[in-house]
Amino acid sequence: MARKFSDLHCHNHMRAHLHMQEKREAFEKKDEFSPWTVISSNRAGYVKGKMGASYSQCDLVKAWNGNVRLTFNSLYPLERQFVLGLDKINSVDLLNIAVGVSTHHKLPLRDLIQTFYMRIPKQTVDYVQSRNYDYWESLYREFEFVLMDSGKTIDCNKIHTSGVIRRIFENEKKRRTKFRKELWAENARYLIPESKNSLEESLQNDNEITMILTIEGSHALGTDLLEKGKISITEISKRIQEIKNDWQVPVFFMTFSHHFNNNLCGHAHSIPDKGKILLNQIHNMNEGFSDFGKRIVLELLGLDNNLQKDPKLGYRILIDVKHMSACGRQEYYDQIIRPCLAKGDKIPVIASHCGFSGVKTLQDHIDCFDKEKDDFTDESKKFNAWNINACEEDIEMIVKTDGLFGLSFDQRILGITKKNKKSKRNGIELLWDNIEGIAKSAYANPNLTDAEKSKVWKCMTLGTDFEGLIDPIDHYPTVLEFELFSNNLIFEIEQARKNPKAKHLSHLKSREDTEALVDDFCYNNAEAFVQANYPR
Repeated sequence: MARKFSDLHCHNHMRAHLHMQEKREAFEKKDEFSPWTVISSNRAGYVKGKMGASYSQCDLVKAWNGNVRLTFNSLYPLERQFVLGLDKINSVDLLNIAVGVSTHHKLPLRDLIQTFYMRIPKQTVDYVQSRNYDYWESLYREFEFVLMDSGKTIDCNKIHTSGVIRRIFENEKKRRTKFRKELWAENARYLIPESKNSLEESLQNDNEITMILTIEGSHALGTDLLEKGKISITEISKRIQEIKNDWQVPVFFMTFSHHFNNNLCGHAHSIPDKGKILLNQIHNMNEGFSDFGKRIVLELLGLDNNLQKDPKLGYRILIDVKHMSACGRQEYYDQIIRPCLAKGDKIPVIASHCGFSGVKTLQDHIDCFDKEKDDFTDESKKFNAWNINACEEDIEMIVKTDGLFGLSFDQRILGITKKNKKSKRNGIELLWDNIEGIAKSAYANPNLTDAEKSKVWKCMTLGTDFEGLIDPIDHYPTVLEFELFSNNLIFEIEQARKNPKAKHLSHLKSREDTEALVDDFCYNNAEAFVQANYPR
């Protein structure tokens, strides 16, 4: 039987939605307004494994043909800082100043950059730059978009080729025949489960993608308006209740912080040095929770101020700590997770699309904030040591709470530096280094019992961040390479378990055991996690 795959964090609909959202009527007339529609992309970028902007990494057609049967599809209203110019040029370098000034959003070069780099139509860029753009409204538009075809079996998908010249010179039928797995799906179907019962039915159906909804960034609730006094915290709370009570399907977890200030909790440093010329994420970066943030995170979890479950607050939306600053994670664990765990309320910690930092504690991360330059690594030189990644303390909390770690496929997040970008390590070796690093950290952790240490293998899965404009690991640029990845991973583990000192692999007695472990990582762990924690 073909190996199934899951992905704890991806954006299956993102490319289609961003491309079509401002021209909905035109796409509806052509019967193309659907999450299944493939926006024809640049194959050269795909073949070379370049940054995932010119091509799709995980659209629904690729997911279907790549045997992805469980996807945690993240709704993400694009943060406006990505398309706005800097208010203040934080540089004395003349080149940086020139670039910063010339790429202000009021000048055409900025729109040109966004259109060609992010492959977002100019109409969408203009809308996000405008005063009319509203995160909450955008979130709901995304929600409606992914819900529209849930539970429907399509005969076949549509393919949209942008640009008059491409439509003249490219034959869609020939491309569809030649690159069938990339462009074409028949009798395909996905379902967003409304309840645990429908979840179980969907998971048992291999002819259906089970789609779990998540949200990336609490800014999606419209929290940017708190700073301007244009919304009250009470209104933000009402929006959470609207999601819980009025949305037809549940939201499983929320990635609480993202790249920029949300007025609730500080975000981890995430933008590389060269990106600072265009983007400024300093405001509230690496800070902890605000008073508003503490209130909102409790309401998402369905807890009152005494950390007691409150039925009036509705079902529990879990918290994803990816992008949350080390200060924020420290507060979250100390003030919520550990106290709740002590009294029997185990709240799973999720780190949905991370790398391993190789750092021991969150305090170590905090002490090294000012060292986070592009090639900042841990002592072993293997891992990206920025606090956006998970340290040993994070892994301990994930294991103790039966949480889940999703392995990103972003090469920079996983530890590729400028020096080794073209090296052999930029492949399965890099991914295995991170997986093994996590396992070794758990087995060496004195705060974990022997039973807990072995549980670490049930707490890891794929969390690629595909369609999040990442620069993917060489050889695995899309979900279509998952099968190749899994076979390569089996080979790596088979080699590693021959070492008698590898205590973290001592439970693997045969190749069959190794294949079972890889099956768990690629699918079974994520399935068991959603079965245990789906809210309705």
